[in-house]
Amino acid sequence: MMKSLATLTFSAAVAASLSTSLTSTAQEKTQKPNIVLFFIDDLGWADIGANGSPFHETPNIDKLAQGGVNFTHSYSANPVCSPTRAALMTGKAPQRVGITQWVHQPSHIHLKSEEVTIAESLQKHGYVTGYIGKWHIGEKDDQMPSAQGFSWMKAVNRAGQPASYYFPYNNKRKGAFWDVPDLGDGKKGDYLTDSLTDFAIEFIDANKGKDKPFYLNFAHYAVHTPIQPPKDLVEKYKAKRKKMYGDTKTPKNRDRYGTHTRERQDHVAYAAMMENLDMNVGRVVDHLEKNNLLENTIIIFTSDNGGHCHLKKPGISSNRPLRSGKGWTYEGGIRVPHIVYWKGKLTPSESKVPAITMDHFPTLLDVAGLPLEADHHLDGKSLKPALLGEKNAGLAERFIAWTYPHNHGSGHRPSHAIRKDGWKLIKFESGLKYELYNLLEDAGESNNLAFQNAQKVAELDTLLMNWIKETTPKTPIFK
Repeated sequence: MMKSLATLTFSAAVAASLSTSLTSTAQEKTQKPNIVLFFIDDLGWADIGANGSPFHETPNIDKLAQGGVNFTHSYSANPVCSPTRAALMTGKAPQRVGITQWVHQPSHIHLKSEEVTIAESLQKHGYVTGYIGKWHIGEKDDQMPSAQGFSWMKAVNRAGQPASYYFPYNNKRKGAFWDVPDLGDGKKGDYLTDSLTDFAIEFIDANKGKDKPFYLNFAHYAVHTPIQPPKDLVEKYKAKRKKMYGDTKTPKNRDRYGTHTRERQDHVAYAAMMENLDMNVGRVVDHLEKNNLLENTIIIFTSDNGGHCHLKKPGISSNRPLRSGKGWTYEGGIRVPHIVYWKGKLTPSESKVPAITMDHFPTLLDVAGLPLEADHHLDGKSLKPALLGEKNAGLAERFIAWTYPHNHGSGHRPSHAIRKDGWKLIKFESGLKYELYNLLEDAGESNNLAFQNAQKVAELDTLLMNWIKETTPKTPIFK
């Protein structure tokens, strides 16, 4: 069967513009695509307009989705941040690198220096590498991004979340460990998400027009707690909430282990933070376009876990129609936005191919025309065929899985999960053991089919347990 014209155009463009040779000419080097990866903190799948948010306003993010490939069945490697961040850097399942829980910093747990990161791989092929914002997989100097392949680093604090979103971005009660560095020359009224974007523009300006492509990992602290919005947007969302819902109380739903989920998006402060985040994504994209860089820059927009909605009292956002949120292996805790945009190179589309955090490493190498490094990104697969609209490479048929063997402040108790062929099995270690869902018919995970499908449960359970065994080191990495 002949490929579509769009596919041929993309393939030809990639083949013509990229070189894998380390001794290529300066002209060839400039043709390797730049990469900007937005890695947002606690952003739920349904938090953006492109995925159906009824309350948040995200026109710039939506524009990327409409002009690129929107992976609507994409997942974080874990329902909390640190394991997913380790998976992004290494292309490995979190348990392989010994990080299966968010790191309670300060801690001896960190991403080991012997792990080869995506930044180190790109650096080897001539990329200038930069990191902005949240890291949360190490807090000592030799554990920070600057020790893991990033030659330029800004505003990376040691605690994993900011003490404040307002200048001077600190909190005396928490101590300097929580402060966000590199922002001491700011002024009263400055807002953290805006200030981080200033750094992104600085990095782009410092590297435009050079003979080396750049990779910027832009890890916003937003929209993680503390929920502190830019004050000029609060009244707008108070009025919007009033118009949409009147004076009604936020509905909640009782869920597993006596917890509750927020059932609608109506949190005024959170919505204001979302709009500000979106505006700042737009600032970066506009700056790339203004400097004639957009057509040679791959933009990825994604998140580290699902939205914060599930607590003993309702959380901050709602992931509906998905169930639950951050800290859980239900869809709301692990399904995340995932958009890939490359102006003029990708046919705008929506992809239902299941994807997971570990896939970013090999995908970026592949799309940039660089050799894959299967010995490093062991658990990721290149999504290039899905970006091209091709149905091959076993992407749709493979299984993806999770292990989260910890309690979480959201009320979660240890669980593990697997998705294959549209089926999803969740295995809990306490209470009702198995929950089985047909995600193609029940994305909200409301109808547990485990009792009627013992054979499917057994099949998926075997795959899941074997995967956990194969990917978990026999000797603990951290003791």
